[in-house]
Amino acid sequence: MCKGVLGLTKRKNSFVEGAFILIAANLITKVIGALFKIPLGNLLGAEGMGVFSVAYNVYTTLFVIATAGLPVAISKLVAECLATGRQEETGRVLRVSLAAFSLFGLAAAALLWLGADQLTAWVGNPMAALAVRAVAPSLLFVSVLAVIRGYYQGLSDMVPTAVSQVLEALGKLLVGYGAACLLLGKGFGLPVAAAGAIGGVTFGSALSTVYLVGRCWKGRQAGRARDCRTPRRRILARIVSFAIPVTVGASVMSLTSLIDMTMVMNRLQDIGFSAKAANELYGSYSLAVTLFTLPQTLVMALAVSIVPVASAYYARGGGPAARKPVETGLRIAALIALPSSLGFVLLAEPILDLIYYSRPVESAAAAPLLAILGCAVFFVALVSLTNSVLQAVGRAHIPVYTMVAGALVKLAVNYLLVGMPWVNICGAPAGTVLCYATISVLNLAALRQAGIPVAYGRIYLRPLAATGLMGAFIQLIRLPVLGYLGARAGVVAVICLAALFYGLMLLALGAVPREDLQLLPGGERLCRLLRL
Repeated sequence: MCKGVLGLTKRKNSFVEGAFILIAANLITKVIGALFKIPLGNLLGAEGMGVFSVAYNVYTTLFVIATAGLPVAISKLVAECLATGRQEETGRVLRVSLAAFSLFGLAAAALLWLGADQLTAWVGNPMAALAVRAVAPSLLFVSVLAVIRGYYQGLSDMVPTAVSQVLEALGKLLVGYGAACLLLGKGFGLPVAAAGAIGGVTFGSALSTVYLVGRCWKGRQAGRARDCRTPRRRILARIVSFAIPVTVGASVMSLTSLIDMTMVMNRLQDIGFSAKAANELYGSYSLAVTLFTLPQTLVMALAVSIVPVASAYYARGGGPAARKPVETGLRIAALIALPSSLGFVLLAEPILDLIYYSRPVESAAAAPLLAILGCAVFFVALVSLTNSVLQAVGRAHIPVYTMVAGALVKLAVNYLLVGMPWVNICGAPAGTVLCYATISVLNLAALRQAGIPVAYGRIYLRPLAATGLMGAFIQLIRLPVLGYLGARAGVVAVICLAALFYGLMLLALGAVPREDLQLLPGGERLCRLLRL
């Protein structure tokens, strides 16, 4: 009994440590990504980013279909093997998965390459065909990445995933932005420059794959499978049976985004915009989406880390046993998402003016879109965490239904609102907000039905109060600071002061429990310093 409790405690600690490793990696990755996408937006403008975004959305859809369920399925299977004393089976899981899904990734890459013209014609932007072909080979590499990352995540070792993410981002930055600058400087035009930019995604995924394969080979991880007698077909069947509902659930939103992009482009043209004007409006929307996704990446690190931990807790003690790691994950997600959401709502225009300094017209057009999207940040965080928990406790089919419900809401709202001339492109972010709000409500109800007694009031009330006080503080200092320092320097100062004020309010309200602080690196020292 003591041994089991000790094992679960170690997993709780490894969950928080792993989550913060991935959060640190994602912060680095997002900084690198900002150094890629923000200068790229200034370089290509709304029209070029429209081409880039179409190609990237097409790629992302096939990427999700090919790999979304793999890391979660392999992570869960490896964690269960370790929790039940079947360590020898973990190596075979790795080997079988690599063999099967490398072939799958190769087929997906070929499909995207050969179907580039048809796909881009269908979405209403055939200029993006070359960019789609430039990113197609990455589907092979990301299939391999998904398998190896899932394996290490199942071991609660988040370092390989973290390092590979940073390498992937660096490759994308160095090759993608460099190729875009070179091609545009040579006079090749925006479609070719966008293709060069997205080619950096392929290079980054290849670089990351080389690192992870080399790490596996050096550690001889696959050698652990020698004493395992579990049939390969049985292992593969277990992976596929779990990965399919996860993949379907994730694919729902990716396919919805692809359909939504097509709908938005065509509905804008239906109400009188030219194809070029519709592409530019969608390009402005993509500038807002780039910033909107920043907090999501940090929350996804929590979602990845919570799967093996919640799975192990649930396997040993059911829903009540899984309550603690689930509450910790939801609390940390709220601490990230709530202030980010309000910050985007209140500071959308000066933030965009700071980021896209050379594109004042496009940034002004994107400001109301980012303000609306800001309302969705919290709901997206909640969806990411609750989806992962439901998958970890064997309810992987539920997110499929809830995501379908949210997707239907999004498509219906976008079709109606984008088709109204006085709303037009603003209907797209409004649909996103209602979509994720719907999924959040349904997922929370499903968690209760799964027998996980989470105290949502205890988790959210204090962070929400701290966020509200931060919003009042922003409104109080915003105009004086912006007026004194100017729009660009002023918004940086406002964000820094607001972050400091938010942290102080969290401590004053006791929004971060001592036991959570103790799990951080140097947590005991931090508690003594804060006298908690």
